[in-house]
Amino acid sequence: MVSAKTIAVAATVTAAVAGLGYIAYFDYKRRHDRKFRRKLRKDRKKLEKTAQKITDAASLDDISDQALELLNLVAKEKLPESPEEKEKFFMAQVSQGETLCAAGPSGYIEAACRFYQALKVYPNPVELVMIYQKTTPDEVFKLVMAMMAQEVRQKQARYFDVFPSKDKNVEIKDKNKLAADKAKGADKKDEVVTPNRGLFATKDFAANEIIYEEESVVSTLLPCAKNGRFCYHCMKNIPESKETDAPAAENKEDEPSSEKTEEDNVNSSSDSSEEKSEQPEIKVDGSEEPESFVDAVKSGLTPETLEEEAAKAVSEQKPQTFAEAVEVGLTPELPEKSSGALECDKCHQAFYCSEKCRQDAYDAYHQFMCTSSSDSTAREFADLAKRGHELAPVMIAKFFSVLVDREKKKELARVLGTASASEEDEYTTWEHLECMRYLELIPSPHDAVMLRKLSELMSRGVPGISDFVTSDRYTTLKGKLDYNTYAVHNSDDSVEVPEDTEETHVSDTMRNSRTSGAVGISLYLISSHITHDCDPNVEITFPDNTDKAAIRTIKPVAKGEELHVSFVDPALDRVVRQKKLSSSYRIVCSCDKCKAENAAAADEAEKEAEKDTETKEEELDAIKATDEEAVEEQTAAQEETGEADSDAETSEDDVSKE
Repeated sequence: MVSAKTIAVAATVTAAVAGLGYIAYFDYKRRHDRKFRRKLRKDRKKLEKTAQKITDAASLDDISDQALELLNLVAKEKLPESPEEKEKFFMAQVSQGETLCAAGPSGYIEAACRFYQALKVYPNPVELVMIYQKTTPDEVFKLVMAMMAQEVRQKQARYFDVFPSKDKNVEIKDKNKLAADKAKGADKKDEVVTPNRGLFATKDFAANEIIYEEESVVSTLLPCAKNGRFCYHCMKNIPESKETDAPAAENKEDEPSSEKTEEDNVNSSSDSSEEKSEQPEIKVDGSEEPESFVDAVKSGLTPETLEEEAAKAVSEQKPQTFAEAVEVGLTPELPEKSSGALECDKCHQAFYCSEKCRQDAYDAYHQFMCTSSSDSTAREFADLAKRGHELAPVMIAKFFSVLVDREKKKELARVLGTASASEEDEYTTWEHLECMRYLELIPSPHDAVMLRKLSELMSRGVPGISDFVTSDRYTTLKGKLDYNTYAVHNSDDSVEVPEDTEETHVSDTMRNSRTSGAVGISLYLISSHITHDCDPNVEITFPDNTDKAAIRTIKPVAKGEELHVSFVDPALDRVVRQKKLSSSYRIVCSCDKCKAENAAAADEAEKEAEKDTETKEEELDAIKATDEEAVEEQTAAQEETGEADSDAETSEDDVSKE
C-alpha cells in the first residue's frame, strides 16, 4: 500500500512540474505571441489604474481630515485689519511659505498654512490661487485647496443660522429635516436628508402687513420697457420735465426759412421716405436677419457665424463716438424718452431717473456694458443677447460686475471702520447665490457664444473670469436666474406699461403672479427662498414703484408658518396653471388648492363617466327594444304569412276534393 508521505511527495513534484511547464508556456507566449503581449499590457494598465484610484481615494480622505485640523489651527491666529498691516502680513506669509517649500516635503504642511493665511488677506483670492497653482509644489497646492474647501463647508453649515438677519422677521428652515425629526423614533438612526428649504415667519402677522423689505441683487428692464420712460437702474417711471420748450418752438416758427419753404421740406421728406420704403432693408450678409437664434440655426447659421456677423456689423460702423455717429447718420433709432430722463452721456442709450441712479449704474456695471466704447465687445454682446431673445446673459454680466463692486465697497468700509458687525456680511454675493435652488439646463450653442463674449466683456473688471465661469457654471447661473427671479411691476395705474410683442418677447422664466404689466426682472437673496403655492399667503409688491421689493401678507400668518407666493397667476385655469408650473419650474404642484381642484375634476370626470355610461346603457336599451320590436314584427309577419299559406292550402284541398 502506498504511504501518505509518498502521495504527498508525488503531488508536490507534480505541482512543481506543472508550474514549471506553465512558466515555460507563459514565457514562450510572451516572446512570440503579439496578442498575448498586448493583453498583458492592457491587464497591467487596468491594475495600475485601479491601484491609483484606491490610493487617490485614501489620500483624498487623509488630506481632507488633515486640512480640517490645519484650518482649526490657523483659525486661532489673528489676521491684520489695516491695509498696511495686511500688506506686511501677506509678504511675510508668502516668504515663509517659499522658504518652507524649499526645505522639502518636511516643510510642506507648514508652508500650506502660510500660503493659506496669505490668501486670507489678499484682495483678489482667485488671482492668487492661480499663482499658487503655477509656483507651489503639487502637494502644497492640494492642501491649500483642501483647506479652502473645508472653510467653505464650515461657512455653508452655519449660513442659515445667520441669514437672513433677525430684523427681517423670517428664517430659513429645512422642511425635510423638520419632518424627519418628528418621524424619527428613539430606536431609529439618523439618516441623510435631502434639503428642502423654505422661508418661515418668526412672529404673527395680520393680513395686509409688510413682513420685510429687500433691495435687489441685480435687475434689468424688459425690452418692452426700454423706451426711455423707465429708469435703467431702479426701474422707476421717469416723469416728464416741468420745463417746456413751447416758447422756443414759437420763436422758431417766426424765423424765415433760409433756403427751402416748409412745404418744400415736407415734400422732400415724403419723397425720401417713399424711396426708403421701396428699398428692402439690407442686412450685413445681404439677407433678411433671422428673428430668433433658433431660426438662425435652422437657416444654417452656426454660433461662430452669428458672432462674426455681429462683429462685422459693429466694425462697419466706423465712428467711435456718438457725436461722429450722428454726423454720418449711423446712430440707432432712439426711443421717445421722457423729457425728465437723464441719459448716459457716452452711449446715449441708457436713461435714468436721477443723477444718483446714473452714477450708481455706471460704477456697478454700466462702465463695462456701455456700447459707446471704442472696444466693440460691448456692442457685440448686446446684439447677440438681443438676437437670442433672452436676458440671462445681461443679468449674469451685471451680476459679476455688482459682485466686484460690492466686495470693493465692503473692503473700503472695513478700511474706514464703518463695516457692519452683522455676521451675514462675511458671505459674498456669490456664496449667497450658491445656496439658492436652480433648474438643471442643457447648454445650447448660443450659450457658448455668449460665454465667450461675456469673458471678453468682463475680463477688464473681473480678472480670471474666463477661468472661473466655465460652461457648466454659466449654465448653472442661468438655471438659478430662471428659478429665482421675480417680475417687477409698476403699481401706478396712471403709468402706461408697454405691452410685450413678438420682437421684445424674451424666453427667460420669472416668477410672475400677473399675466401682464411687468417692466423688468430682479433677483433677491431672501425672497428667492419663498416656495410656491397656488393659494399663497404672501405676495411680492413694489411700493416705491422701483425694484425694491416688499413681502406683504394676503391673509393672517402665524409664527412658524411657511411663506408662499404664487409663481404664476393663481387665477389661471387649473390645467393651464399646472402646465406652466411643470414646464417652467418642473413643479408638480400638490398644494391644497390643486388637491381640491384635482379631486373636484376627478369627481366631475367620474360623474361624466357615469353619465356617459348611463347614456350608453339607455342607448343600448333603446337598441335592444328596437330590435325586440323588429323581431316581434317580423314574427307577427311570419305568423300572418303562415296563416295565409295554411288558408290557401285548405282552399286548395277543398277544391281538389270537389
